Amino acid sequence: MNANPWAAPKSREIRRVLVSLDERIAKACDIEPDAGQDPHIVTLRHAEIATLRAHVYLHGQRTGTYGIFYEFPHPVPGILESEENLPLPQVLASLALHFDA
Repeated sequence: MNANPWAAPKSREIRRVLVSLDERIAKACDIEPDAGQDPHIVTLRHAEIATLRAHVYLHGQRTGTYGIFYEFPHPVPGILESEENLPLPQVLASLALHFDA
């Protein structure tokens, strides 16, 4: 990962996701710079494929859960584009699968 998750200008819940990423996922993705405009969303991009991204957000989610919107380099029919109200362990598993970590 290209940034210190503790120093990210993000909400405590979003930083929790970032510090919970295991070593494989952290090596596979970087935090996309966004000037910290929204503390309730973070964009992660693949370390080598900039158009493979995932947006983890809190907006519209139940307390203690997260949403993820996935971006792929090319459209992939039949693949989930987003998931809602995921607990942290499922977020981590989904990110590992998305970034193939």
